[in-house]
Amino acid sequence: SVIIAVGATVVACTIGTLTGYALGRFQYKIGNSNIISWVMSQRFMPPIATLIPIFIVIQTLKLLDTHLGMIIVNTTFVIPFAILIMRDFFADFPDEIEEAAVVDGASPWQVFWRVALPLATPALTAAAIICFAFAWNEFLFASVLATREAKPYTYLVASTSTARGVHFPYLATRMMIAITLPVLLSLFVQRYIVRGLTFGAVKG
Repeated sequence: SVIIAVGATVVACTIGTLTGYALGRFQYKIGNSNIISWVMSQRFMPPIATLIPIFIVIQTLKLLDTHLGMIIVNTTFVIPFAILIMRDFFADFPDEIEEAAVVDGASPWQVFWRVALPLATPALTAAAIICFAFAWNEFLFASVLATREAKPYTYLVASTSTARGVHFPYLATRMMIAITLPVLLSLFVQRYIVRGLTFGAVKG
């Protein structure tokens, strides 16, 4: 679960940060709102509706029951959170800061890497925690795509149900272990989460 969740979070936040910056700072002919609507549709669509197509794709790529396959699948479903959070941050990012860097001779990439990205730490942290939590809790695709080698912890929690019924002591113990890591991470970075999610909520 740690490998899958961290891998999906790193990939989603990397792509989401670059995409969010592009959508927040530039305008495209097809319309930024149309792109955002398409990104949102990835979350509005019921995951069960994509289970069979994704299974066929992962099987064709020979990634069934592999960590890489599970990372790709989880990234697909958590990346909209990273894109939306980072896009809202960069959309409200002051233009004067970037203009000052350009005047000092910074290239577009240096402006992003040395100016915008360090200041986006709160938003990036919030996006990472949300992506990690969703990837950590994913069970539907894991129950179909991971049968032995890449089974996440959620699969172990569900396995407490047997022909004799549910073993509630085992279930409670495994549930406590499952929620411990996300809760601890949230407590350690709570101030970044609040700042990241509320940045740009009020314009004045």
